[in-house]
This record gives sequence, structure tokens and C-alpha cells, in this order.
Amino acid sequence: MDIAVQSPTVQVPSLNASTPLVQAGQVALRFLEDTGQEKKNQAFQIVQAMATAAVSNGVLLPHIEFESSALKELVAPNSGKQASGWLSPLWRQLENEQDRWLEGMVDTAVGLGAEYVPRLRKLEGSPAKYQLVAEALERSSSHEANSPTPPGGLRYTPAAVAAPGSLVSAGLRTGVLRHTVAFIAMAGAVITVLIALVVLSAWWLIVNGLQLNTPLTVAHLCLALSWGLIAWGTYRFFDFLAKLGDLGIVMAPEILLPFKEDNVTLELRPRNNERRGEFAFVRYTAVCPVCAGKVLLYEGGRDFRGRIVGRCRESPREHVFSFDQKLHIGNALRR
Repeated sequence: MDIAVQSPTVQVPSLNASTPLVQAGQVALRFLEDTGQEKKNQAFQIVQAMATAAVSNGVLLPHIEFESSALKELVAPNSGKQASGWLSPLWRQLENEQDRWLEGMVDTAVGLGAEYVPRLRKLEGSPAKYQLVAEALERSSSHEANSPTPPGGLRYTPAAVAAPGSLVSAGLRTGVLRHTVAFIAMAGAVITVLIALVVLSAWWLIVNGLQLNTPLTVAHLCLALSWGLIAWGTYRFFDFLAKLGDLGIVMAPEILLPFKEDNVTLELRPRNNERRGEFAFVRYTAVCPVCAGKVLLYEGGRDFRGRIVGRCRESPREHVFSFDQKLHIGNALRR
């Protein structure tokens, strides 16, 4: 069945959704709104269109189903591409994205009091059918107690970001690095090489410096400066690992992130009864309660040394909020 109904405005999620499909649509719309992704690109607009149809028609339908031509007419009516050729790469992107969205969707559903989350699926055929269905919410122990948003504060919504090496390994596209033997061995090898590089370069400088009877030259200074940079970089690397191990979360270095992503955390999630130990790249966003701008995470800087804080992009100096990595809530840090 083809549904080509789209509301001109985003529906406001309700705690009293009567059917699973309506609840799933509301969760999707709130998640896209809270993370600022509803207009990010055409792939996200596809989700918004399907979720809007779910909210509007979910009382009567078991799922929302589109053909490629109907989705193209809703999202990109002026595109010159054939409908299937236009939709195919966008749907592949969504299939990868929805695995990274899962934690954020669950958090959003818990916050709304919903019992279902959305799931996208493709039914092969001629023509193929593209569906949004409702899946029952499976809460982990971390979602059992959902703390209320504090007065004047906000709630952060997580969305995973692809981990380094995701272009080579599809398993890393979910943003998670497992604690495997291979990973530990690779990390140990990197640490060993860094230590050896600093120690051997220092030994070489000392031995050769003692043998030189010539006046100090620019070349000598450049060698000493190069060693200083290597030592400083190694110290920063070990300091980064120490903070990650002690605190469980740090801001991820830009060198580890995809080009289009920023303000991403790197989390060390310990092993428990539900999962193995893992590293996760997660981007937290929230809606500013003061101006409705987008709040992202940053290092605290001199004002909030040693902390990760949320700053509104509309007023990053004044609209500043704390970040609770366990409860995903924050209080205003400026009066």
C-alpha cells in the first residue's frame, strides 16, 4: 500500500500514543529534532517523512510502506534521477545509521514513556517496498531508571559515530570497538613503539651530543626541538589514555573522527552482564532550554577545568550546561 501523506510540520510527541506505530513515529521525530538531523540531508528527510506518516496514519495501519517513486516525490520531487537510483544510496546510508541511532532512540523512547522504537526495513521485489515498523522497546539496566530533566536544565540524546577504520571494516560503522585480543595486541604494539621512539631518540641525542665539540648550531636546536615534540606528543597520548581509564569518557581527538563529525566523545564502557567491554564514539546533542538552539559537548576549558560541558551554538559563552555521562542530563552552569 502506498502512503503519500506528509504533515507540513513536525508532530509533537505525546505520552499517550495509542498504537505501536504512532509511538515509533513520535520517537523518530523527537530523536531527529533533538539531534538536529531532521534537515541534515535527504536520507534523514526520508525518515522524517516516514515517521510523520506513521504519526498521522499509525492508528489505522500496521506499518508505513512506500515505493521509491512515492518517497522521491515527497523528498526530492525536482531530482532528475530515476527513483530507484536516487533512493538506493540513501537507503544504504540509513541502514548503517539506524544501528548507530539505537541507543539514542531507546533513550528518547524512555523519556517519552513510549514502549516502541522505529525500525526501517526493505522488502525486495519489483518494485521494492520500503517500510517503517514498530519494534518493542528492549530496555537495558542503564535505562531502567530515567531521571527527570532538571528545572532549567536539559536532556542529552546520544547518537553513535562511526569508529576509525569503518571504511575498511563494516563492523566498526556502529561506532564501537570491542575489547578483543587483536585490539589489545594492536594497542600494546602502538604504545611500545611510542615508548621505544622516545627512549631511542633521547639516547641518540645524548650520545651524539657528548661526542660533538662544535659550537651549537641551528641543526642541533632543530634536533632537540624534534625530540621535544615527540616526547610531548607521547606524554599527551598517555595522559589521554589515563583520563579515559580513570573517568570513562573524554572528548575524542579529531584525528580519530570522520571529517564531517565533531564534538564527539570517546567512552570506555566496562564489561557487565549485558555486553563485553568496549570503546564507543558517541555524539551527544540537546535542545537549549533558553533559546532552543543546538547544544553540543566541549572540553570545559579554563572556566570549567577538568569537565565536559554542553555549550549552545547560539550563545556558547552564556548558555552552558553540565553533562552527566550516566544520566544524560545537565544543569545550567551560568546564572
